[in-house]
Amino acid sequence: MSPPRVLYVLSQFPCYDEAFLLREIHAVAERLDTWIFSLRPARDAVVHEEARALAPRTLSVAFLSPRVAAAHLKLLRRRPRPYLAAVRGLVAGSWRSPEILLKTLAFLPKAGWLAVWAMESGVTHLHAGWATYPASVARFVSDAAGLPFSFSGHAHDIYLDTTGLAAKLRRASFVTTCTASNAAHLRALVPGHAPGRVAVVRHGVRLSRFGRASRVEGPLRVLSVGTLHPHKGFAFLIEALALLTGSGLDFRCTIVGGGPLEADLRRRVAAAGLSGRVTLTGPLPQAEVIPLYARSSVFVLLAQPEWHWGVPNVIVEALASGDAVVTTRFGSVEELVRDGETGLLVPPRDPPALAAALRRLAEDEPLRARLAEAGRSVVARDYDLDRAASFYVSLFSEARG
Repeated sequence: MSPPRVLYVLSQFPCYDEAFLLREIHAVAERLDTWIFSLRPARDAVVHEEARALAPRTLSVAFLSPRVAAAHLKLLRRRPRPYLAAVRGLVAGSWRSPEILLKTLAFLPKAGWLAVWAMESGVTHLHAGWATYPASVARFVSDAAGLPFSFSGHAHDIYLDTTGLAAKLRRASFVTTCTASNAAHLRALVPGHAPGRVAVVRHGVRLSRFGRASRVEGPLRVLSVGTLHPHKGFAFLIEALALLTGSGLDFRCTIVGGGPLEADLRRRVAAAGLSGRVTLTGPLPQAEVIPLYARSSVFVLLAQPEWHWGVPNVIVEALASGDAVVTTRFGSVEELVRDGETGLLVPPRDPPALAAALRRLAEDEPLRARLAEAGRSVVARDYDLDRAASFYVSLFSEARG
């Protein structure tokens, strides 16, 4: 039997905001013959080093071109019934939502090309990185080419619009998700359907790559990382920092990330008189973010609950580095951050509460150290990258077409 050849289907690759998926795929690629298909072209200016390593194994194709048309004709000649059944399955899984149906059909040309490439290149298993359009394309390729497929579900892709999700759950060889509450949600969509086929595989890190936060005298060092969107709560963080300045607490804060609010946040920082204390770096590659975790004492993510479901990977990274974490109650976050045990939880739109939590950590170094160490221990136990990669390697090797 030939060795496994795995094909990942992703919305966009490389993608700056999906370092958690990148780490997982890169770890699998260290052990198996792994390829990636990107549904949309990558446009991010910052590319992580693992993505550069995987670039030679990344595929993409135009929405319409002679070779795309030729691929569909080839499928019709070679496998007419599976091809037509795959088209019907794609439509049947999306017709209840006109928007999703149109977007899904837009990817049909690429899906046909990918099916031919997968058959002719000896692919043994397809895995979609998201439960939405990547899983729809993977299912089409599976039906048309006669290959097993699986997918991962994370956050918005399994909660905001579940059109067609139950059908994908029934068809997939297995499904993974990153939290226990996500797994319960997915199993509830297909009651009685082999609950063991939905597995919890937490997004892992290699702890050795994340140095422990340094303990030095001086200002409280605060870090926050995320895309600069309203639901990340950076405006509330800046308000809380302004309150701390007024009360005399010395601190330095670094905000890492790019996004539509960058100019507005810079204006807020200047208006609050925080220009000497708060630095916005813009987007940075992982290799430059990791040292910032190690130089910080406290990590803050004031996530707004209506837009967050799982456990943000920046929290996992911060705890891996030995930072104390302050965040809000949302989604599955309390599977990792338990108030007073592995971090502190504050209300999502309450700058005074956040300021009080930061002052508490600044004035109680033993508490800060205890929370950080407890959180790091949970990450070491439950969020190990090599364990997650081994899980996928095992199933990719077993689920052969």
